[in-house]
Amino acid sequence: MAVKPSFRFAEIYLLESNFKRPASSDFNDPDFKSNANILVEHQIIENKTLQVTVTLDFSAGKSRPGKSRTKEITAKIKMMGVFFCEPDPVPSVEQFAKANGPAIMFPFLREHLASITLKAGISQILLPAVNFIRLSQDNKVKNKVASS
Repeated sequence: MAVKPSFRFAEIYLLESNFKRPASSDFNDPDFKSNANILVEHQIIENKTLQVTVTLDFSAGKSRPGKSRTKEITAKIKMMGVFFCEPDPVPSVEQFAKANGPAIMFPFLREHLASITLKAGISQILLPAVNFIRLSQDNKVKNKVASS
């Protein structure tokens, strides 16, 4: 007897995409470093639909002598995934929204950033894979619950 999954991935939407780079810069400079922050939000609608929103804030730049790191490349990408859920799901909605949902969605965000950096004429930025299950257990992913 097959077990019916508690959650089903229905759709994913690009809600926001913002990218900036200077007209000229040496993106191959060895001091060029990047930083990525991830915010995960979710809300349940009518006890059967889960909306998970993942926002990626990315920046990259280099240090200047005696000054703080510049942000020469910035990107903000926000996507919403829609999941249908069964009553009394396993894992819980909270666990799924913190770990599984973002893990399913993250490849779409990674691809979007890689694609826009390639179109921007700089080396393609490929973010590493993220273990959302471990991050949620360590409470290292910023989470926010929206009310419906």
